[in-house]
Amino acid sequence: MIYNFDKIINRKGTCCTKWDSLEERFTRKDLISMWIADMDFKTPDFFTKALVNRIGDGVLGYGCRPNEWYESVIKWFNKRYSWKIKKENIGFVPGIVLGLCHALRCFTKPGDKVLIMPPVYFPFKNQILAAGCKVVNNKLLLVEKKTKKGIVERFEVDWTDFENKIKGCKMFILCNPHNPGGRVWSREELKKMADICLKNKVMVLSDEIHCDLYSKKHIPFATVNSKQALNTITFHAPSKTFNCAGMCASEWITTSKAIKDKFQSYLSAGDFDNAHCLAYYPAMLLYSDKGEEWLSQALSYIDGNIEFVTKFLRENFTIDGKQMVSMILPEASFLVFLNFRNLKMSQKKLVDFIINDSKLALNDGSTFGPGGEGFMRLNVGCPRAVLEKALKQLLVAFKKKFK
Repeated sequence: MIYNFDKIINRKGTCCTKWDSLEERFTRKDLISMWIADMDFKTPDFFTKALVNRIGDGVLGYGCRPNEWYESVIKWFNKRYSWKIKKENIGFVPGIVLGLCHALRCFTKPGDKVLIMPPVYFPFKNQILAAGCKVVNNKLLLVEKKTKKGIVERFEVDWTDFENKIKGCKMFILCNPHNPGGRVWSREELKKMADICLKNKVMVLSDEIHCDLYSKKHIPFATVNSKQALNTITFHAPSKTFNCAGMCASEWITTSKAIKDKFQSYLSAGDFDNAHCLAYYPAMLLYSDKGEEWLSQALSYIDGNIEFVTKFLRENFTIDGKQMVSMILPEASFLVFLNFRNLKMSQKKLVDFIINDSKLALNDGSTFGPGGEGFMRLNVGCPRAVLEKALKQLLVAFKKKFK
């Protein structure tokens, strides 16, 4: 089947966070919304038709967890990542942020230190603080690398700082692939993280929600070291992959019986792993050959959008031969971290420039923590025409203000 990702779908008026909360979050509603990490593409038709068939009997009672759900998760990870997991390794949680929230409360106590690598997905910090723990920042380094596509910017780990900061920490929350930088960490990098964590007896929570959206092969953190696998909970979901975040369905994986038993007991006691009657359908139906067919086409389209942004910035945002707005080329996901640092604006003025001059709704880079200043996060999971319109609005504002 050929899917049409150029189709523009009006999501306004559908209780849609991305489009219906603009005025509340950005003080105006005449913006092109390109912030929160969901795509403006239709979820595969075969999936939505199955949901319609399911609710056709008109009874929406409590649901139970079918064996097919476990089998689908097992097959997906084995086929795509050669990770052989078993039914007893898998648990359910309604969302990854919720999973992190509960894991922090289950395995830490107030006052414990938890390491993160900013700029990084901001709920990490929020959940650490909400659990009464202390945030320890291992700030990533922004470096330039020579590639076949020329000089590109990317984030890398400051290993000296990582080794120093992780001492005394109870837990490390890893973003793999990285959000907002789009890094797909290499096996060597992941192994080094694992060795340091084991040496310091630090448990790892690995958020791998963007792992299916790669242009560079993803490596599950728990697979790089057999000992580290027994010290890790991996969180994953079909939500970003197949644009179904509203289904509130995620899975967590650990090969440690001790961790599994403790976390499952915690979740069950609070009924935190309870699911609505449709929550198991995303994994059961989308982790399939049909799902992979849709995903392959979606990734091709997203890659085209990323190439479009790269070329547009390079050709249009220059002053005296110097590129004033650049981007970190993502190795995974539909999120692009735009670099406005050459414009020498304060973050407050940059945000105002994006909202009020460019009329765009993007994520403020500073919310991702130290190292995010001077950046804005752009969601390119949208029809090309919408992306082109957004970039042209940005260009008009740029020329008016800086040229």
